[in-house]
Order: sequence, then structure tokens, then C-alpha cells
Amino acid sequence: MSSIDTRQKLIYGDGALQKASLTYKNAQTGREVTLPVQFNPTEYSISRGLRFKNNAGHGEESHPENTQAADSELANLRVSLILDTSTYMPEYQVPKGLSKYLNDDKELTKICQDISLIMKMNAENHEQSLVTFSWGSMAFYGHITSLSISYQMFNLNGMPVRAKLDMEIEGEDKSILNVIGANPHESPDRTKYRRLNQREELWMLADAEYHDVSCWKEIARENGILNPRKIDYTKRLKVPAL
Repeated sequence: MSSIDTRQKLIYGDGALQKASLTYKNAQTGREVTLPVQFNPTEYSISRGLRFKNNAGHGEESHPENTQAADSELANLRVSLILDTSTYMPEYQVPKGLSKYLNDDKELTKICQDISLIMKMNAENHEQSLVTFSWGSMAFYGHITSLSISYQMFNLNGMPVRAKLDMEIEGEDKSILNVIGANPHESPDRTKYRRLNQREELWMLADAEYHDVSCWKEIARENGILNPRKIDYTKRLKVPAL
């Protein structure tokens, strides 16, 4: 295969068209449901955030090197889906998961109702159902935090036949969750570096990292600190693995 053919395969893909899908637990039956979308989205966006803690002491100027990551936020997926039961396409093959709706004159209403119920508390554990939005190599896992449904076309009986669903899911891509699970970078058995401000002491750092205030001695020994009351706050401290 030539390099041009390889490049075209990379850009356009090969094989059957992959349909995006939404997997969730049905709020009424408790069963897991996978609903393939009728039309793949034209785009989706994923945003992530990270909060930093400023360790500058009283009277000190803030500096990027004098901060440390406090915690990372869940990622946010934004995607719009079009559901249209009015368009006649002779060559279009109905996705398997939609077949139960297509023989009912309230098909679109039922689809939107099912998706809306995802955001409600279920009777089993009084929590919203976790969902997975999958498309190609991406499988985004989390909770739907925002759902806006716009009904855009109606039949003669006033039943909606086309709708646009704008949704936001707070969670993370499963591939990233797998990496985090395999490489826990914030655990007591991994060496880290931290910087204290003038209001903090070694025992506070030991409590935060090991949940054991007595471990301040290990931090002091690793950093050559003879007097815990005399700490050079301009330097980063090595927090050893235990």
C-alpha cells in the first residue's frame, strides 16, 4: 500500500460507518440501554480544568513556581445530536436500537423522554444514571449535567418529528481513566515534591500526604532538616515514598 493510500485511510477511515451511541441505565426498567444516534454529530468538544494552590507567604509576591496543583476537575463533553424521523432515505439502515420507536407515532417523543429521564434520580439508589457517549475510539463516561431539547419540526397532528439535543456530560474519557488507574501519581508510595508557605509546618504536610502527622520525621530526614521550625520556604521539599 502506497503512502498516499495509507494517508487516505487514516483521514477517511475504512469499513462500515461507525455510529455514535449513548449507553445508560433505563430509569424505569433498570436495564442498560444503548441508543445509537440517527445522525453522527458534526463536532464535539471536551474541556478540562486544573486548580492550583498559591503557596506564597504573607507579604510575598505570587509566582508560578510557588504554586502546586490542588486538584483536577472532571472533564466536560459538549455535543449536539439531531434526531429526525421525518426524512425518508431509501438506503438508510435504521440503527438496531431505534427499531422499537419507528413503528410508533410518538417515536421521537419517547426517545427524548428516555434521555430526559437519565437526569432524574432512579428509585434504586436515588442517583442519576451514569452514561457513556461512544464514537469511534472515544468513550466518554459520566453524568449528564445539562440537556436542552429543541423540537424543530412537527407533523399534521402536532407530534414532533425532528429534535436537536444539546447536552453536556461531566466525566472523563475511559481511555484516560484507564491510564489514571494504572498510574496513580498521587499516592503515598510515589515520590513527590511540595513547597510549603510560611504558615505551614512539616506535620501539616505529613498529614496531607500520608494522613499521619508523625511522618514529618521522614520528610525532615529526606531533606536534611535538623530543626523543623527552621525551614527554607524558598525550596521545594521532597516527599519520599513510604
